[in-house]
Amino acid sequence: MKKMLKKLALLTVVLLVMSSLVVGCGNTSEPKKAEGDKATNAPSPSKELQTVKVAFDNAPSEAGIILGDKLGFFEEQGIKIEYVKFNSGADELTAIASNQVDVSRGIINAGLFNAANRGIGIKLVADGGHNIPGKGYFQIALKKGLGAKVKDYKDLKGLKIAIASIGSINELFVQKALEKGGLTAKDVKFVVVDSFPDMLTAVANGSADATMQIEPLITKGVDDGILEWWKDPDEYAKGEQISILMYSPEFVKKPELGKQFMVGYLKGVRAYNDALVEGNKDQDKIIDILTKTTFVDKPETFKKMKPPGLFPDGDILKDGIASDQKWYMGKNLVKAEANVDQLVDTTYIDYAVSKLGKYQKPQ
Repeated sequence: MKKMLKKLALLTVVLLVMSSLVVGCGNTSEPKKAEGDKATNAPSPSKELQTVKVAFDNAPSEAGIILGDKLGFFEEQGIKIEYVKFNSGADELTAIASNQVDVSRGIINAGLFNAANRGIGIKLVADGGHNIPGKGYFQIALKKGLGAKVKDYKDLKGLKIAIASIGSINELFVQKALEKGGLTAKDVKFVVVDSFPDMLTAVANGSADATMQIEPLITKGVDDGILEWWKDPDEYAKGEQISILMYSPEFVKKPELGKQFMVGYLKGVRAYNDALVEGNKDQDKIIDILTKTTFVDKPETFKKMKPPGLFPDGDILKDGIASDQKWYMGKNLVKAEANVDQLVDTTYIDYAVSKLGKYQKPQ
């Protein structure tokens, strides 16, 4: 009996010890486990976004950058956009060449080729704006009522034509139209007006008969009884790369970041095309964003105007760039021929398309 009692007492002690160990483990391990579960289920601390400085002029053709930003596509790629406002293309070119900004969407001008000849490593990386056949957003428009007289290219002779500047893409487009009528720049009078909105005033008050104008100001001019549409620019300036997305020399040294930027940019461009060019997917949402961020501040204007062309796969019209350089050289604005193949770098759009797939029009 005594042996039985001893065994029971020993068993009781063992059980009490084991119980205390279990309770002790519970008091220390379980809260840690619970904390561990919370840490697993909670969002992990977000990776710090890399800032990319982008030159910005609030034009509708900035849609790829704007939508890439506002729809979160850049953030998906670990990028935060810092906008740097500029009022002129010349200032933007200076900024991108001197690495004050990382990315710029600028026009093809003489300064770009001269910079390349000086060994400044700017790269042209994606389409930044072109005319869509039948929907040219950058073209010659006539004073209202003049269309009855100016029916063909040869009829441009003697007209006063407003352009933003001499030796620029504005003059280049007009000259291409003149050439189709067997004319030269000597057959017209250029009226330099350095503000596109002021060109409407110049036509309205009789200082100009026509203008090399950009949308939506052509639509506005037509609505206000100042302008009328003329020939589609695809007839006289086919294949022109009006503006281009550029990377600065320093940004080119960050190829992975440049590729990620391009993914966000092309997703923004595709959202723009889906809504305004190829269909009306999320149109009201896209227009709402663009009216708050561009100088086109009325939704109905976006629905009426001819939209800037933005290739959803980023294609670059290299032949148009090469042709422009020859024109600038003919004007003695570019002294030596830059290597366009070296100036253009398609590796970024190739990477982005490999990730996103080829663009598919909305059904």
